[in-house]
Amino acid sequence: MQFTSLKGYVTATYQELVEALGEPDYMDPSGDGKVETEWEWYDDDCGKITIYDWKMYDGGLTTRSGQAYNWHIGGQSRWAVQAVADRLKIQATYA
Repeated sequence: MQFTSLKGYVTATYQELVEALGEPDYMDPSGDGKVETEWEWYDDDCGKITIYDWKMYDGGLTTRSGQAYNWHIGGQSRWAVQAVADRLKIQATYA
């Protein structure tokens, strides 16, 4: 199992992420309940990348509401943030 850590943020609506990345890989709360919606993929240059909500504890109501949300970007390198920005064609913010 490859782990990621917080590398930055991207502000987008749930629908914008679905349009760019497809449906989330996970829509059920993680074992500790801290993540309720998550996309993940592997990039040849960056390794594992994740986009996820963090500690909302509302079953995804806030993050899937249609309003813009400040999603967390996890990665194995800081290049994960740029990879997300490139894929979404929007600006991301480094942690």
